[in-house]
Amino acid sequence: MADRFVTDVGGLPAGEVPKEEVKQLFWEKQMIAMFNVLWNKGIMNLDEFRRTIEQMTPEEYKNSTFYGRRVHGMAEMMVEKGYVSRDELVRRTEEVFRNGRGAP
Repeated sequence: MADRFVTDVGGLPAGEVPKEEVKQLFWEKQMIAMFNVLWNKGIMNLDEFRRTIEQMTPEEYKNSTFYGRRVHGMAEMMVEKGYVSRDELVRRTEEVFRNGRGAP
């Protein structure tokens, strides 16, 4: 049998699925908008994007949120395709958090 990806959770015990509606935060809406831009510009496709999430370590995956995983996937695609270097991405991310503009 093939190894399971971190996303292959079908049939595994995981507890109840919360049913309450959760309002999207502003940064989550921004993430969806950026995803749509990258998709519509042909910068990434679904298979590439899914691969970046599937390649997260189990610890990264479990400690991240739905939207956090997607931010990770988009960032990985941007680095992989040469739109931004990893150093530049880290520098800019640190700058955003330093200026108090980061997600909670």
